[in-house]
Amino acid sequence: MLKELRKISIMLALVALFIGCGDVDKVNQVPPEDFLAINGVLKRWREGYETEDVETYMSAYWAQGFRYESDMGTDGDKTDDLLFDDIRDERDSATRVFSRFQDIEIELSVPPEIVINEDGDQAEVRNHYRIQGFVADGESLEGGYTGWFAEGDNLFIFEKRDGEWRITEWYDEAFNDEEIRIANNL
Repeated sequence: MLKELRKISIMLALVALFIGCGDVDKVNQVPPEDFLAINGVLKRWREGYETEDVETYMSAYWAQGFRYESDMGTDGDKTDDLLFDDIRDERDSATRVFSRFQDIEIELSVPPEIVINEDGDQAEVRNHYRIQGFVADGESLEGGYTGWFAEGDNLFIFEKRDGEWRITEWYDEAFNDEEIRIANNL
């Protein structure tokens, strides 16, 4: 009788185990086609900047509703924040950077964190970045430096219009010098 009870207990445990197993849908899972499309825009954005190709870089954005905001690495100080709400300002800024610097390199965390709204037409995309650029040979920046480095977190707001994802808003949460040292164990 004890052997029978033990067999029944083992069988019930196995049944419970198999019933409890299985695939569970992830909450707020990003559809693969949207994930790939958004990653493609981020890749185009990065490659356009690194290759200093203004047209490729700008093709990652929607002009209508564009907004760029950076805290310039000073979280509590609004006096030095940079704000563009006209896509032409972003184009002009990129053009100035591309004319002054060469060998621009951007590293983005992979994969980005993507949260899509219920309607499937807007996404919050977060990633971490590191960027550096160098001046042309024989030139230097103030203080004699030949390059610059920045690091921080991006929050992009993507919109899907006519089946295409692009960036409408970009919030650059730049790190200050101390945050960079901490992030890199320096």
